Amino acid sequence: MGLRAIALVALLAFGTAGCFGYNRGAKGWSYVGNSILILGGGGIIAADQLNKEKPGNNVMPLPNQPPQYDPPFSGALLAGVILATAGLVGILFNATRPTVNTSR
Repeated sequence: MGLRAIALVALLAFGTAGCFGYNRGAKGWSYVGNSILILGGGGIIAADQLNKEKPGNNVMPLPNQPPQYDPPFSGALLAGVILATAGLVGILFNATRPTVNTSR
């Protein structure tokens, strides 16, 4: 349960849009933010896969009872994929976005 809470907080904190910069300095920091999104998403995916139960560890079902449902993927895995995808989209968007020259 703790891993799901961490994934939800990370998803809400960083959002699903990635970081976008408009000038050279902002682009540099947005690359840092997007890299953090990718690393955080990868970490959540790795933690979810490492903490997954082994298939043979389930308790035998009672007679005339359907087996317990085992979903193909968890919410933490989905959150990790969303975070990593948001970071990747942010990096690709920054790389193709023209730099705006601002003067102060």
